[in-house]
Amino acid sequence: MLDVVQQQLAVYGDVADMRHIWGDSAEMWFVEVQPVNFRAAPMSLAFDGQDLLNVNVGATWFEVFPFREDSLNWLRGIVRAVLAGRVEEARTWGDAFARLHTEAGTMRVGHVHWPLPWRWRPVRRYESYGDRVTSGQ
Repeated sequence: MLDVVQQQLAVYGDVADMRHIWGDSAEMWFVEVQPVNFRAAPMSLAFDGQDLLNVNVGATWFEVFPFREDSLNWLRGIVRAVLAGRVEEARTWGDAFARLHTEAGTMRVGHVHWPLPWRWRPVRRYESYGDRVTSGQ
């Protein structure tokens, strides 16, 4: 998880502060990424060391279970979408959900939401973390 985030951040240069810490109360490893661009989505990944990954992007939270080594490409797509600013988030009555536009397609994550058309919702579109140093993709 840490390697995936570091590799993808390296493509952009110095655009974020990243911390890798052990959370005693949650008993999980955390990778927290705070972008310099305040209009970009902050990201936090927490892994329990076995098979559960908690993901926070902006105000949206979701879990990946079971998270295994074959899930790393999927995680790489999420991280790339966040860094590139391909995240739209809708909040309704305090419960956020998002669309992450990855190379593999659009992922809908977060709180279970009512079946209203996306265009009827107040939507926040996050910006990119910054200019990429090289495209590499």
